[in-house]
Amino acid sequence: MRRGRGRVAETVEQLVRRLGGSLNLPEVLTATAESAALALGFGRAFVGLFSEVGEAGARTGEVFTHGFDEAFTGGIAVGPVSFGQLVERGEVILYERTRDAGTPLAAGLAELDPEVALIAPLSARGRPLGVLYVDSRSPGARASEDDTWLVLALAEQASLAIDNARLYSTETRKREAAEALREAGAALAGSLHLRDTLSRLLERATALFGTDAAGVYELQPDGRTLTIRNAVGLPNDYVLRVRAKVGAGVTGRAVERREIVVAHDLTREHLGGGSRYTRQLLAQGRYPYRGVVGLPLGTRAGVFGALTLYWKDPLPLGEDDLALTEVFAAQASLAIENARLYEEELRREREAAVLLNVGRLLGEDQSDPALAEAARLATLALNAGRGLIALMGEDGQMTRCATFNLHAPGPSELASLLAQLGRGPRPLTRRHALPVAGSALIVPLRGDPGGDGPDHLLGFLYADDPGTEAPSDRVLGLARSVADQMALTLTRERLLSALARQEARYRQLAEGAHDLILSADPAGTITYANPAATRLLEPLTGPLIGANLLTLPTPATRGALHAAWDAVNTHAAGGRTEIEIGPYRLEVRLSAMRQAGVPQSVLAVARDLSELQTLAAEIQRRGQALEAATSRQSELRSYLTLFTQAQEEERRRISRELHDDTAQVLIATSRRVARLARDLDGPQRARADDILGDLNAAIESVRRFARNLRPSVLDDLGLLPALEWLAGQAQTETRLEVSGSERRLAPALELTVFRLAQEALTNVDKHARARSAAIRVAFEEGGVRVAITDDGQGFTTDQAQARAQAGHLGLIGLRERVTLAGGELGVESEPGRGTRLTFTLPG
Repeated sequence: MRRGRGRVAETVEQLVRRLGGSLNLPEVLTATAESAALALGFGRAFVGLFSEVGEAGARTGEVFTHGFDEAFTGGIAVGPVSFGQLVERGEVILYERTRDAGTPLAAGLAELDPEVALIAPLSARGRPLGVLYVDSRSPGARASEDDTWLVLALAEQASLAIDNARLYSTETRKREAAEALREAGAALAGSLHLRDTLSRLLERATALFGTDAAGVYELQPDGRTLTIRNAVGLPNDYVLRVRAKVGAGVTGRAVERREIVVAHDLTREHLGGGSRYTRQLLAQGRYPYRGVVGLPLGTRAGVFGALTLYWKDPLPLGEDDLALTEVFAAQASLAIENARLYEEELRREREAAVLLNVGRLLGEDQSDPALAEAARLATLALNAGRGLIALMGEDGQMTRCATFNLHAPGPSELASLLAQLGRGPRPLTRRHALPVAGSALIVPLRGDPGGDGPDHLLGFLYADDPGTEAPSDRVLGLARSVADQMALTLTRERLLSALARQEARYRQLAEGAHDLILSADPAGTITYANPAATRLLEPLTGPLIGANLLTLPTPATRGALHAAWDAVNTHAAGGRTEIEIGPYRLEVRLSAMRQAGVPQSVLAVARDLSELQTLAAEIQRRGQALEAATSRQSELRSYLTLFTQAQEEERRRISRELHDDTAQVLIATSRRVARLARDLDGPQRARADDILGDLNAAIESVRRFARNLRPSVLDDLGLLPALEWLAGQAQTETRLEVSGSERRLAPALELTVFRLAQEALTNVDKHARARSAAIRVAFEEGGVRVAITDDGQGFTTDQAQARAQAGHLGLIGLRERVTLAGGELGVESEPGRGTRLTFTLPG
């Protein structure tokens, strides 16, 4: 049936009247579908608004129908070709079964199975809104050109109504959202406690956005981990096991980027999981949520964490709703910051109160009950269940231990805790804590009593709890503050006690001093005089206390005392002068005792110069005597040196004469006797041979004696060959060891070393009863070191002195010879373990 253009206008006017300016979108869409079906005389119609638009076409969301037996589910898909014809060109699509059978359009409409169908675009202000569909399943039904115009006109009118309804709906939602946000802000601002704020935050988020679950994640101190602080709707396992990483998953990305992160369907989008547990659930297909939104929660102090919203179905929020979530997150961040600032202020007030109470308590009384009360206050302030304060004495030993909710630990337990101390507060695991504790902390009490330095250990503070959660940085910081306050108070009290002891000690020193000590006020009135001053001056001046110090000297020296007194006020070093009081001449030193730069008293220390002069004369006399003794000792050493040189020269001369004269005469005689023996026979020849043997023995004895007096090998070959010869001559088996860079020494030094070694080996042969001995020569830079060792019986100091008193002067002679050469002698001996003599000589 064809209709004219007038019929089109009439139908559109009827539609406008029927809509009646309605701003209810479902009502507009339902009326449009019904009007289109009735106006064309077709049996069915529907209106669907686009929910997704892209290059691949579009898809509608909810569909509003008329004449259909069943409701649509899942929306209607519009392919790219149809979308181009409808939206881009604004044309109506006409379908007729007889004409379009076998086309893609027929395949797309197969489920609807129309005889004829008209599809018109819905658009407003250049934006596609959806489609208007009208069809008929009556056999032989046809659509005319007027029907096409009518559907297009209805679609245009419906588009205006739909756009107005959507705008109204948007504005309504905005007003509702603004009101909801206002209410949410008021609710969040109604509490200044973080726990209540987070609970209200989740409650409002769930109500506003229709979430199935929500959680507030808190950034941990490591700056990399996020844990769930509060949650609603999330399974317990999920809350306990999720440890999200910054930068991973929806929540981690939101925190890292400081912006909203949206997953419309997490099971299909490749955002991954923020924790290992989440990734396992996703991999197993058991993750319970599809739509997820992560919103960062930031404060002026930095990122607090994130608010994460969860839906079991794909994300139902549009762009406006997502913008609303960001506004809500900003409100939540502000509320969290206010709550944290408030709680921080409360915490500071509580901590200040604890510090004040602990300081006042220990400052007034340090008895055991006061110390126990301090342990209680500190334990409660640290949110712990048990605690103790252990103090150490000046000897470094534990002297006192006060506990709260805890039996006093034994010495071994206290020693174990003491071993855990560090430079500051330390968390302790169950292994190092006291029995029953799950976690604990320990902090040293350090101060500077008596000038022992800033690290002087006074004791420690310990607190523990059955729970296994380690103390937070805030608790450790509070523990440090409490410990510092305790240490400060204890140090001050110990310093006051030490000051009292020092004052008593100084008074005792002043009372027993031989010098005259007087104290006077700024006007010169004497307030204290020690016994030495009283004994010396009071017979001349009368009572010193109350007298004026400036009037005590004789008139001739009174001006000098006044000048020194004036110097006290102008010079930091004070004043010094000499005065006369009666027959005594005193040297006086004045110094000021100041407070805030102002002299409060003047200390005068005087010394009787007459005694000093007597002492100086005695010192001079003794110095002269010492100088004379030193001169005599030097003369004796010089004489001994010359004597030793003369002795060596005499030995050399005797050795040379024995070798050159006596030995040569004996050799000549032995040769004559040998020739005579060859000419004799029988008994005469035997007697001649006996005489020849005696002569040879005499020759060898003369040679050995000459070598002992002055071995020629020392003069001809040097020290080392001479020492090697000396080792071979010793009765005890002796070896020579040499180290360092070998070189010839000065002749006098080589002779000294040889004689020292000779005398030492002689002592070994006579007294040591050794199996072996050794001569070790070490050539060093700037000198030589010789060590004579043996494995003999050794001796003690008392035994050495006894031998010296008995006339055995071997060690004394060795020491004197070494001293003459400018060296040092070292003696190491122990009974049964041998002896070691070490000569260190320069050269």
